[in-house]
Amino acid sequence: MSGMNGGRITRISLGILLLVLLTTCDGTITNGGGFGNNRNWSGNYLRIKLVPEQHPLLGEYSSRNTGIIQTHVSWAQQAEIDFFAIAWRGLGSWGHETLVDYVLEEPKFDEIEWCILYETPTILGGAPDVSSFSFTLAARDTFLNHLLTFHDEFFSRTNYLHIDGKPVVILRQSRKITGDARLALNAMRIAYSDSTGGESVYLVGDEVIWGAVAPPDRSRISAMDAITGIDLSVLGAHDGYPAGTGFLEDVSLLWQEYATVISELPEAIPLIPTVWPGFNDRAWAGITHPIISREVTGGIESTGATYDQMWLVAGAQASDPAVILLNSFNDWQRDTQIEVLADNGDVNGTTSPTTVTSGIRYFPYANQYIEKTALNKGELLLGAIYEIWYDNQPPDDLDY
Repeated sequence: MSGMNGGRITRISLGILLLVLLTTCDGTITNGGGFGNNRNWSGNYLRIKLVPEQHPLLGEYSSRNTGIIQTHVSWAQQAEIDFFAIAWRGLGSWGHETLVDYVLEEPKFDEIEWCILYETPTILGGAPDVSSFSFTLAARDTFLNHLLTFHDEFFSRTNYLHIDGKPVVILRQSRKITGDARLALNAMRIAYSDSTGGESVYLVGDEVIWGAVAPPDRSRISAMDAITGIDLSVLGAHDGYPAGTGFLEDVSLLWQEYATVISELPEAIPLIPTVWPGFNDRAWAGITHPIISREVTGGIESTGATYDQMWLVAGAQASDPAVILLNSFNDWQRDTQIEVLADNGDVNGTTSPTTVTSGIRYFPYANQYIEKTALNKGELLLGAIYEIWYDNQPPDDLDY
């Protein structure tokens, strides 16, 4: 951990420092206000669509509930998770207010480290599903001001995650930034340092993606302190049970490709592999993305072997410092969660309805993944992506 100088800090606009980079803003810069930039259950998650239904043990909860926060920290401790990477969608968002006024105010939360997972496409690109966006002057100014807000409100907290003495910020889908991102990010670092009396920040870029989607951008990668691959995307070739699709072998080769890329940079940076238990976001109407099964092969016995195999792959590629990131602790909308699921007694699982399962069998896994995580962790720094949810009752204190 490392501290910071006390007191508020002066905002320095990148518009003053970077007139040479002046461009026209071609995207919507937002602070993330409104329900659309937060997580609502709304029936948009796989387990509630299954027949019979499979429910989160805690139900469709609000992250403002003290008991929920306490239970999540306890489960993370049981799983030996070291930090939460909290999905952050902007100042003024329901998630931001929940983080500041509820999560961070809960004493139990002081027992786990955490960092910001900056939802870059949502905040700077204008939408979570934007294919690409330019790191314009307006976007750089917004990002800098957010970092300075984090400096004031978050980075000095004793349980904020630091690596190499620097506060960690993960840039989700940084790979979607076009243009000379390296120049822009380095200029932003200078402005941040000038504003904070010489302090710096540890930026983790979400850069790893299949070569068929986008090749590694060495210039942008070189502007990061480390890289990871949170949203690898899911290729059609990987749809189904990994034993028949080559998914696990391909993931291993992908990590190796990026390990080679960063080893060839003028200054090599760490690779932070990610581990998924599986993937299925078909509960969203009209979505037909490929599915990665939690089971390596079909059958009527739940072993969650895909998770174990992804741990083996990730562990073989972890750098120094050895960090692994779980995708995720509680992202139910993509069914990547390891959070505890209620046991509905259906020991044989279900493939119904095929519109959302594509014939893949789903089991009520209970606390299986909490236990598996603790068994797999070993001697490394382990983080998990953490979503802030609101229940289906509109919050009384929401003023937008």
